[in-house]
Amino acid sequence: METLKKVWKWVEHNRFTVVCPVTAAILWLGAAGCTPVTQSPMDAAAMVNARELSVEYQRWLAQQKVMEARFEAAGQDLTEQAEANVRFTEALLSLASGSVASWPGLAQLLVGGGLLGVVGDNIRKNGVIGGLKKAQS
Repeated sequence: METLKKVWKWVEHNRFTVVCPVTAAILWLGAAGCTPVTQSPMDAAAMVNARELSVEYQRWLAQQKVMEARFEAAGQDLTEQAEANVRFTEALLSLASGSVASWPGLAQLLVGGGLLGVVGDNIRKNGVIGGLKKAQS
């Protein structure tokens, strides 16, 4: 107990010598230990530091590149469909006008028409067979 009184007496006598370094140490710990954070642009409930913000930005940028590629692919698909539609329309107009169309186009048109006919006949025949079965029951 006597030693504690001596220490306290020394501290009281040299209070600024003790308080100033302790205060400086506390301020240094506060400054070094406090990392600046901000609200995450990706998740409003999360707080991020500079490194985490950079990672979120890189992730967002990658997502934007993926979305851009999707838009480009969709645009290219629409362009290809439009070109195929123009070719098909030109082939039909060429056939309707009586001029000679390209042989591959004519073959494709005939095969496609034949396949549609087969499907239509099968549907019709199934209906007829079904009607006959009902009539016999």
